[in-house]
Amino acid sequence: MSVLALGLSVSCSSNDDDKASLEGKWEVYQNGTIVDGKEKLTPVVSEGGCNKDVFEIQAGGTFIDHYSQYSNSKCNDYSENGTWTRKDNTITIKYDGESSVNDAEILVLNETTLKLKYTYTNQSETTEIYVVEFKRI
Repeated sequence: MSVLALGLSVSCSSNDDDKASLEGKWEVYQNGTIVDGKEKLTPVVSEGGCNKDVFEIQAGGTFIDHYSQYSNSKCNDYSENGTWTRKDNTITIKYDGESSVNDAEILVLNETTLKLKYTYTNQSETTEIYVVEFKRI
């Protein structure tokens, strides 16, 4: 599954630039979690020199998630399509062929940065928070 499916949250949301658009190509830059109210993010490094993951948000509510996986000493490039909607500071992502949706809180959206927070409750009722930061390319 793509890095986009991982995410995390911060206690307050902010859009730095009301004119910034979600539409565009976003390269995964760093990801991590929130621990004790503090973000702990690390840079995303592509294994084996593979292409970096890119989330392409298109007009009309569609997206293409481009990602690479390193296996058997080579990079394999993949892409998955889906739909997206936005309501206030929440983006809802649904991959084609999947029944579940992923909601993410938009923590930062400006001309250069998109930061999303995902909150999940696992089977043992433990809440997990992930944050993914993208840079516009």
